[in-house]
Amino acid sequence: MTCGYKRSQPEPFLDVSLPITADTKTIESSLRNFTRPEELSDSVLCPSCAIKTPTRKQHTFAKLPKILCLHLKRFDAATNRKISDFVSFPAHGLNLGAFLPHWCEVVEGMKNPDPDAVQNEADAACPQILYDLYATVNHTGTLHQGHYVSNVKVNGKWYHCNDAYVCDAGDGDGEKAVLEADGAYMLFYMRRDVVTT
Repeated sequence: MTCGYKRSQPEPFLDVSLPITADTKTIESSLRNFTRPEELSDSVLCPSCAIKTPTRKQHTFAKLPKILCLHLKRFDAATNRKISDFVSFPAHGLNLGAFLPHWCEVVEGMKNPDPDAVQNEADAACPQILYDLYATVNHTGTLHQGHYVSNVKVNGKWYHCNDAYVCDAGDGDGEKAVLEADGAYMLFYMRRDVVTT
């Protein structure tokens, strides 16, 4: 709003649906796209100054959950296709501190022609709210038919679950195989300050 008025509208969520675009190469870039301010097409009547003004909308995380479920939107009904692009994601240390409201405003207020430099500078200063991967759901197939499998980390080792068949996810602890598997569809992260028993 022109007068600087900000309105916040909390929306509880169970998972965060992240679109996959041409510039989505990592889960972090997808989260940045998700939280990037968006200009609304129609002017909105400001409740503070009563003037119709151009307005921006922005998603941020006011409160971060203990368990974070990220859903990669791989099915595009508009084009009737599955998006098979590989999106990388970390097994350890996904930092969501940069996506809290204050830090999104810090990034928006930084003046630098290089958006990557701005993001790197902001990431270095933001709070460290770290998440570690503990499960994935992957989809193989097409928009119209396919199969879901999961990978789950138990006591530091990854297991691949395909219907009733469960096996080691790969060599060693299996982490490399999980991170390189095609079709990641849902990612489950646990905040580091959460104690498991």
